[in-house]
Amino acid sequence: MNDFYEMVDKVKEEIDGFKGTCGVIIKNENTGDCLQYNEDVVFPAASIIKLSILLELFKKVDNGDINLQERVVLKESEKVDGFGVLKELDCDVNLTIKDLATLMIILSDNVATNKLIHILDMESINNTIKELGMKDTVLGRKMMDGEAKKKGLDNYTSAKDTLIMLEAYLNYSNVIKLSAKNRETILDILKKQQCNNKLPLLMPKDISFGHKTGDLPGVEHDAGIIFSKIGQIIIIVLTKDLEKNTYGVQLNNNIGKIVAEYCC
Repeated sequence: MNDFYEMVDKVKEEIDGFKGTCGVIIKNENTGDCLQYNEDVVFPAASIIKLSILLELFKKVDNGDINLQERVVLKESEKVDGFGVLKELDCDVNLTIKDLATLMIILSDNVATNKLIHILDMESINNTIKELGMKDTVLGRKMMDGEAKKKGLDNYTSAKDTLIMLEAYLNYSNVIKLSAKNRETILDILKKQQCNNKLPLLMPKDISFGHKTGDLPGVEHDAGIIFSKIGQIIIIVLTKDLEKNTYGVQLNNNIGKIVAEYCC
């Protein structure tokens, strides 16, 4: 299948049968062909918010404010629950900032994420989000911060904002232009993703796909970029209001398969 609109029809069939709320964008960056569905609907960001943290990090690297090889020490008091491996290691682990960024993305490590938020400053991250024109996205709290959540602080995004973010990684932003070297580093990190039970599950194993997942009770997200022979294809599937999380996982699986067939 190499016709974009044939692919769109199949994706719409999946959306029509979906039990829940979803926001979907599929865009061929070479041709500009784009499917958008519920692109403005706001979702709990879950770990998709980590894409914004990654951008802020590399913005600061480009500005000379941060060195990726600088080392930081994680204290026992900085450990939190949820995804990741750092919470299981002995205290006083010595890591580079690049290590933190890599763990934040490929294992969705919450300890690494919170350390980066501390280093980068939450206000600075949100200012960059605003600079990019992401109107639905906010980093309101650190990962696993239950007290902040009780106060009404949370993390949100939309499919449209996630598209803006991924295009910034590809240097389509006129606001924040990352160096070619740092864009390559970001995309390389995304391609090393270890959480692959959603969009890529039914894709060919040799496909080049960089992405980030996110999930909460009733929420299942995946968003990324396929690097294919017909160009760079952005896929974003955000879901919420799920009676069962498996519904969101299956929607991601099926849309990933359909888009991969279009690319290949």
